[in-house]
Amino acid sequence: MDTLRRSRWLPLALALAAALALRLALWGRIPRTGLISDEGEYLAAATWLAQGRGFSWYAGYLWTRAPLYPLFVAAHLRLFGPSPAPIYISQTLLGLANVALVYLLALQLVPGPRRTLAAFVAALLMALYLPLALYAQVLLSETLFLTLLLGGFACLLAARPTRRGLLLAAAGGALFGLATLTRSLALGFAPLAALWLLLALGPGWRRGAGLLGPLRESLRGGWRHAGLFAAAMALVVLPWAAYNSARVYGGLVLVDTTGAFNLMLGARTAYDGQRQDAPPRNFALALLGQLPADQLTLYRGAGLDQGGSCLLGQGDQRMQQALDRAPVPQATVQQLMTAEGLCLIQRRPLAFAAKSAGELLDFFRINYSGDERFTDGFALGRLPRWYALTLFTLDDTLYVLALPLAALGWAACAAQGAKKKPWLVLLFWLFNIVVAPVLFAINRFRLPLLPFAFIFAGYALALLPARLLRVRPLAAAVAALLFLLAATPYAYLEPGQGDSAWASYLGRYPSSAASTGLALAARDGYLAQERMRLALRAGDGAAAALARPAELRLRRAGKTQAMSDAQIVDALAAAAQGRAAEALAALPSQQQIAAAKDVEAAVVRGDLLRTLGREQEANAQLTEQFVDDANPVQWAWDWLDPAPTTLINVGGNLDVGYLRGCYLGESIRGMDTGNYRWCSDGAQLRFPAAGTGAAQTLVLAADGRGWQGFGAAPPVRVLLGEREAGSFTPSMDAPQEFRVALPPTPAGQDVVITLRTATFIPDAGDYNRQQGALAGQVRQLGVRLDWAELRGAP
Repeated sequence: MDTLRRSRWLPLALALAAALALRLALWGRIPRTGLISDEGEYLAAATWLAQGRGFSWYAGYLWTRAPLYPLFVAAHLRLFGPSPAPIYISQTLLGLANVALVYLLALQLVPGPRRTLAAFVAALLMALYLPLALYAQVLLSETLFLTLLLGGFACLLAARPTRRGLLLAAAGGALFGLATLTRSLALGFAPLAALWLLLALGPGWRRGAGLLGPLRESLRGGWRHAGLFAAAMALVVLPWAAYNSARVYGGLVLVDTTGAFNLMLGARTAYDGQRQDAPPRNFALALLGQLPADQLTLYRGAGLDQGGSCLLGQGDQRMQQALDRAPVPQATVQQLMTAEGLCLIQRRPLAFAAKSAGELLDFFRINYSGDERFTDGFALGRLPRWYALTLFTLDDTLYVLALPLAALGWAACAAQGAKKKPWLVLLFWLFNIVVAPVLFAINRFRLPLLPFAFIFAGYALALLPARLLRVRPLAAAVAALLFLLAATPYAYLEPGQGDSAWASYLGRYPSSAASTGLALAARDGYLAQERMRLALRAGDGAAAALARPAELRLRRAGKTQAMSDAQIVDALAAAAQGRAAEALAALPSQQQIAAAKDVEAAVVRGDLLRTLGREQEANAQLTEQFVDDANPVQWAWDWLDPAPTTLINVGGNLDVGYLRGCYLGESIRGMDTGNYRWCSDGAQLRFPAAGTGAAQTLVLAADGRGWQGFGAAPPVRVLLGEREAGSFTPSMDAPQEFRVALPPTPAGQDVVITLRTATFIPDAGDYNRQQGALAGQVRQLGVRLDWAELRGAP
């Protein structure tokens, strides 16, 4: 018995070891450039929850969310502070639990003597599939949702027509309820799961029972299980529905309002013939009272083809009255978003059907540049080679191989005495495949389907060596279709020379194969360019010239450019060699740069003017609205070697290059006329070549009034290098000057100051206003600065 037990659980131990090894190898090495997708939203809402503000952050957002994942994140923030590491650790453990659950589910689903081998292969695929490992270090709900979903399936598949089976059905209902409170899509599948219980736990078909006899017997055997499943799920979901409907969102919101927004977004995309986020955003912002008065007037008068509302175009009184009394509760927003989506569908039903068909194809195709893959800048060479290759093999290749094998394995399982269990999985697959394209399809929406695909792919692989896999024609056809959809070998036959519209895994760019090739080929040039950038930033023109690659590929904020990458670098190199006037003469004019909205060109030109002492002209260049909107603080920090200074006028436009970790400059309405920047924890100030070899004093003007409503302004620690030099606490009453004594910095060296402080996250309206390159980047505000100056020691 011990030998048998070891032979069954040793494969699971090996799969768990592989899963842990991959996740440890990825720890802290994901090539992030910022928050992605819905991370900022989850972080903001969870932070407010951790501060005891409930779910009030969502009252001003475009939609509301199911509560469980924000609560999960909030619990970690409350217990362990703002670091995401404890959240990532918990999600890593949940990811390991998901590997174990897939192993157990495979043992339940797969018949015959090869089920242990099939379970091992399934668990190993689950362990090595890269997106599942990446999501452990992402603030998205997928990992937690999978744990609850797989646990619910395990309970349902283990249920029998016994008293213990009733308990398992109830446990499954509770887990499906929790899954629904993590992602509301699970609610739509619940009736199908209950129906499966109703039919699966009866005595089944028997000879001579007639057409309705089997159905009557199945109903007689399974109604208690289905009823307990539904009751347990209702006991979990309904208290939240009652709470958020009565106390939070001003009307009936069963779980969240994401479905209503996505319906409107999908319908709008179909109507316009392309995805445009602005019309559905403006619809929600108008109802939330967050559109400025002039924009609201334009929106109310805009026709449907100019981005206006379908409901307003029809003279809908509900919409007009809601706008008159905006902001309205989220329950009202949900009702009107649903009505807007249906109105758009009614206007162009065939376009919506065509859009949904296209989304169905996209559901199976690989989107190489999807946010959750962390591939932005791959064509520039930003991705490490190991990451690009791992993405190609452990994500895309595994996916393309698993799909057809899953179809073959499911058919073999259904045909080899597995009774009704595989049909529950098939119902789940079909539900997701139908629902996702109706709204819109992104790659992570198919993630919940893949654990089950791995189970049946593992079964197919387990049968192959013994030639036990008997391929039925229908299963073979489905497998071939899935392979063609995901792999797209036919994309090489696509006419034309531009980007492929057919490609997924294979084919011309943007296929996974072609994109991986681009990422690998560009890597050496990127590394050389980074060496050049560091030399330029240090003012070493000679070293920059030696490191300069043959082809320059800079990350640019806009699509139109007044200066090429080579012109940008030439200007910076000339400045590093003391030829700023010559470099400036070669640049386009301020008007040409403004016409192209070329942010980097504006920053370089402004820096050259600043270096030449022409500060008024530099200020005019850097004050342009398109520059302000992009907030190129980080780009300027990374690339510029700004002129020496001991005074930084923070928020005064000429501060770019001297600071990082700070947000857009702003004035304080109704308080004074100064301009400030909010800076986050870890913000830095750079005083180029300001070291004197003697002690110095840092003088700052800081304002703590912005903390009103979020608690007392916290102390700000001032670090010079790794050494803490002192601290100060901004006043909640008025801006004040603060002095911090600094130890000596060698003469001629940069003095770099780091500010460490607690932060707060403002309301959803602030998050909604972050657009363009700043979209999705939640502002974590710490200290608001007016200016900073380096002086001699008193």
